Amino acid sequence: MRFRLAPERLDLVLAALLFVGAEVQVAFAPATGWALASQAVVAGVVTASVAVRRRFPAAVGIVVQGLLVVEGLFTQLPAGCVTVAWFCALYALAVWTRWPWFVAGVLFFVVSNLAPDLGDPAELRAIGDFTAVVVLVMVFLRIIVGRRDQQLRLAERERELARREAVVDERARIARELHDAIAHHVSMMVVQAGAERRVLDDGAESTREVLSTIERVGRSALTEMRRLVGMLRGDDGDELAPQPSLAGVPALVEGLRDAGFPVELQVDGERRELPVGIELSAYRVIQEGLTNALKHAGRAHVRVHVRYGPGSLELEIADDGTGSPAALPGGGHGLAGIQERVALYGGELETGPGSSGGFVLRVLLPIR
Repeated sequence: MRFRLAPERLDLVLAALLFVGAEVQVAFAPATGWALASQAVVAGVVTASVAVRRRFPAAVGIVVQGLLVVEGLFTQLPAGCVTVAWFCALYALAVWTRWPWFVAGVLFFVVSNLAPDLGDPAELRAIGDFTAVVVLVMVFLRIIVGRRDQQLRLAERERELARREAVVDERARIARELHDAIAHHVSMMVVQAGAERRVLDDGAESTREVLSTIERVGRSALTEMRRLVGMLRGDDGDELAPQPSLAGVPALVEGLRDAGFPVELQVDGERRELPVGIELSAYRVIQEGLTNALKHAGRAHVRVHVRYGPGSLELEIADDGTGSPAALPGGGHGLAGIQERVALYGGELETGPGSSGGFVLRVLLPIR
């Protein structure tokens, strides 16, 4: 994984380096006495301001400019680290401030640059040309970089919105699937209770009453479930259908093999019937994991490992690919869907590069 510093930490590191460099330059400068002390303080403040320029861009830009102008009236700071820090301060003022502060900062920059040389026309002309160039650069940066930052913010908002929509869609999908599975089991309970009630002897009135209550409550539960989950169904005519389970994983893997994808299935532990929600979620995790592996790993070898533990079910989908995508349609919402399913049962999800390359997805689902 590539190491990357956050922008704020990068500014902190840059400020520390510039601070040390500026103080070394001042220490070797010819200034002495109060001039040396003044240079050390101003150089330290100017370079240290780089660390907070993102939080206080207007203040940093104006204060640094003012300090350098005032210091320049009495003594000349060594160029180098202080100059870099000054550029950083002006960049912050140009890019990260609101328009009123930007205008105020530019006006202050122009006035502070020109005011000391008002009595010298030649020097005023030279510093005026320099000031005009710097102002043009600041305006250019604000327009170009500001537009880019705005596009990045819009793109980030769109990604966040898409992620939230994916989570909502996946939760609705999970709710529909659990509704179908639970409705199937409750229907069996209702049918069996009704059948048993009808064949009871005449003397078993109490048992008949209990079975009648089970049948009535079961039918009521089915009605309420359909009412609550009905609004989650789309307009594509979803019908009540048997939901897949871990028993369907071999067929899923075999279908991919027939399509030409090298997929290996390994099952450890004693295969046993699990709660319907666990079975359904485990199948969907494997299905989505295989889809993601084949999309992003290309034609690489994929290994599916199912491990039945005493109190948990462990799933692992690993590939040895390099990230070359295959032409496969997505079946869900990728890791967002897997995260929702794992969180629903209090499980654990781990993703990342494998020890020998490729990508590994591991899921632990507790069995209660």
